Order: sequence, then C-alpha cells, then structure tokens
Amino acid sequence: LWTGCMMRDIMLKAKPKNAARFVWMEGGDNPANGPYGTSVRLCWVMDPERSIMLAYKQNGSFLSPDHGRPFRAIIPGVIGGRSVKWLKKIIISDVPSNNWYHYFDNRVLPTMVTPEEAKKNKQWWKDERYALYDMAVQSAIWKPSNNETVTVDGEDDDNTVSVSGYASNGAGVRVGRVEVSLDKGRTWKLADIDYPEDRYREAGHIRLFGGLVNVCDRMSCLCWCFWKISIPKKELFVAKDIVVRAMDERMCIQPRDMYWNVTSMMNNWWYRVAIRKDGPNVIRFEHPVLANKKGG
Repeated sequence: LWTGCMMRDIMLKAKPKNAARFVWMEGGDNPANGPYGTSVRLCWVMDPERSIMLAYKQNGSFLSPDHGRPFRAIIPGVIGGRSVKWLKKIIISDVPSNNWYHYFDNRVLPTMVTPEEAKKNKQWWKDERYALYDMAVQSAIWKPSNNETVTVDGEDDDNTVSVSGYASNGAGVRVGRVEVSLDKGRTWKLADIDYPEDRYREAGHIRLFGGLVNVCDRMSCLCWCFWKISIPKKELFVAKDIVVRAMDERMCIQPRDMYWNVTSMMNNWWYRVAIRKDGPNVIRFEHPVLANKKGG
C-alpha cells in the first residue's frame, strides 16, 4: 500500500490552462542520456478512478532509495516506466514529454519495423501512438510450481489438483473471467476468481500505515486478482500442458500468439505450463520461466 497525496489535488491548486494536455515528470537520477523523464495525460491525472498519486511511503515505511526516496509517482494500471522515481520536477504542457527516455523506452513499434529500421529511422520512436501506457490483460499460473510432481494411480483417479495463479489488467478495468485449457485451447474450464481489492472497498474509509485508505471512493480495479480451479488428476495425466487466459470486462482477451515487436514489450499471450511424464504414473510440471531464488 502506498501513502502520499493525489496528484489531482496538486493540479487543482496549479490550475492548468485550457490548452494543457500532459503532465511531465522528471527524476533526480542521472543516467547516460540525462535525467529520466516521461509524461502521462492530464485527464488521467484529474480522474479519481485512476488514483494517480505522489507517494513517500510504501507499506507504512518511508521509501527506500531503490524505490524512489524521497518522492515518486505512482500510476496504477500503467507500465512501470511512467511511475517516475526520485521525483524532482513536474511540468504541465500541451504536448507529450520530449525526454530521451520517453521517446526510446516503453514503446510497442509496429511488427514490421525491424531492428535495423528502428535504429535507422528515429521517427518511429517519436510517434506517440506507439507509446506504451495501459497494461494489457494478463494471467499466469503459479501452482503447481515448477518441477512439482503428482502421482496418479487407480485408487485416487477422482482426486483433484488445485491449479491457481494471478491475473491483472490496465486502465482500472476488472478481469472478468479466467479460463484454463488442457487441450491447447480447443475447450476451456472456468476458474473461480478472488478480488482482495474489493475487501478494502467494502471496509470503507479506514486508517492504515498513517494514511486514509480510499479504495471505497472508486470503482476501478487497480490490483491483481487471484484465480483457482480444481482439475481431476486423470485429466492432467493425459494432457500435454495447462494453458490459462484471462478476459476483462470489455471482453478484451489474451491472444494465443505473441505480437512480435522490436522491444519485445507487451506480450500477453497465453501462459503455458508443460506436463512431463516422469514414470508410468508420475507427472511433473515445467514452467516457462523460473523465479530467482536469490530474490528480485
């Protein structure tokens, strides 16, 4: 949980001119191409449903240096690169940021733009249509975990295995359903979804970590939700993999195939866990990515 002030309140005091369209942010760091900076739309900042804020605490503690001490932007539902850390400067403008990192980071260029073309023609990077802001609907499996095994024998064929994970989305749009397939997407099973964010919404205004929790003031969904489904062991034993996909309330759904782009960003295709046979009646689950056991 973040503690801070709403950026909207600051904008109300600043009284932007009618021509204002964007809010620029610049950090106090000094990487190779100058201080990191970017921008978001002013109308988003002014929208209470977006809950864009300037934070100085995380889970009740003042921000650590790695997390942006003393002050950072928090822009929920949007690619993390817009939540500027070590915030030093805010500018209201009629055009998007001209910062080097706003141009050359967090972009999804058209799929036909090759690395060579992207390097040669910088105008691809400066087209605001290709800037990445709202996250796409996404889901993943975390249980069964990587290399976890299940034994199947005749005595417990009807027993089930709990398959679970998380789902998320951008723009504050709720994830409306999560589906699991054991036959590469030909048929699907509907999973149950838990929305922990709603429990804060139902609690009303409460004090926590030195601030007022105001989730009840909005209808937007800005946090992960968690899904689970029980699948019979005998069905898993004959399957080659477990596939999951999510769909939001706008009926936007995770695609089967990736959208190739030169930065490899925003790929939200189906998450797949392979099922390997480790013996006549033992199956093992293999994830496409592994957690870093050292942390991070």
